[in-house]
Amino acid sequence: MINGLLARLLRVWLSAQADRALDVARPRGALQVHAVGPDADRILLVIDRPSAAEGAVSQELGFAGHLARGLSVLSGRGTDLDIVSNGNLTADECAAVLTELDLARFDAIVLMLGSSEALTLTAPRKWVAELTLLLDDIEDTTPMALHTFVVAIPPVRAMIDFPRPFAPLVRSSIRRLNAASVAACASRERMSLLPFDLRTAAADGRNSSEDFKAWAALVAPSINAKLEARAGAKRAGESSNEPARQRALDELHVIDTYPNPRIDRLVESARNLFGAAGAAVTFLDHDRRWVKSAVGTDTADSPRIGSLCDLAIEQPGVFVVEDLHQQPHLIPIQEANGDVRFYAGFPLESRSGRRVGVLCIMDVKPRGFRGPDAALLRELALQVQAELWTGSLS
Repeated sequence: MINGLLARLLRVWLSAQADRALDVARPRGALQVHAVGPDADRILLVIDRPSAAEGAVSQELGFAGHLARGLSVLSGRGTDLDIVSNGNLTADECAAVLTELDLARFDAIVLMLGSSEALTLTAPRKWVAELTLLLDDIEDTTPMALHTFVVAIPPVRAMIDFPRPFAPLVRSSIRRLNAASVAACASRERMSLLPFDLRTAAADGRNSSEDFKAWAALVAPSINAKLEARAGAKRAGESSNEPARQRALDELHVIDTYPNPRIDRLVESARNLFGAAGAAVTFLDHDRRWVKSAVGTDTADSPRIGSLCDLAIEQPGVFVVEDLHQQPHLIPIQEANGDVRFYAGFPLESRSGRRVGVLCIMDVKPRGFRGPDAALLRELALQVQAELWTGSLS
């Protein structure tokens, strides 16, 4: 009787909190963060709690930013982290959200779900049934190399500052749902359940950058360990779907636009920083390679087939040919690229993750290309990509 009354009062209280939450600062900008490195792991973070970024002015200062940086420090590779965030997202609704994404381009999925169910006192049987269906869908639609991490529902104090009478009720709900999650994840080789025990964290609060850093420190080592174990089976990148890729390029409205001074400066910087003979930003439009900006190299359209950019766009990370003349299988491409001996390109993506273009550097003499070089080229490509996403290239 008492618990039933408390449950009804909790729902009323949560409804009032939803209105107050509108006054809480939330990050602006794209739901994506990047951490420095030469060959980034691509992570999809699906999180049901806006508290993972509430109070932060940017994603960089929220949980996602700290997780990306923590993973990069551990791996030395870099991280590209895409975010799906909805404060009311349930496990049942999550499957529909994921069907809209190309999951093949990720190395790992991190699910931070269950807070909504815990707050509404969802029955464990219902929670485990919905979570099981979600995990089944992920296993059925993703490559074998992709691993999914289910993060346990956090303690009460990491969610909302509850009035004292409600805390035991929600604490009990969290405990029961986490126990049910163990059953849902059991015997799944491509799934891991990660604990979320704030007693091991440095911080003990909510909504500060230090809190988010402590949260990330709880899960980053386990995620990195699994990524390291699967490093030899990294994703092939986005699924091969040329019509979808072309649609993504068309929606950017960048083809056949005028020169852009910001992109011209980034291309010039790429050539100067690497001491290369030339640099360019190109887009692959149907059967042609269209040059948006170039310095030290031809700016004319050319056939897509036979171009080094066409090879680069097939890769999720940096594509390098240190000496074209030492690659017998690239003889037809040698003929199409004149005096070029060295080439390095990093793909540019649409918001949906489709690779639509390339930032590249080239030289008339062979040269080496190390990890720090790849990290720098990636950083420049991400700056070009940011311009692309704002629509400022058109």
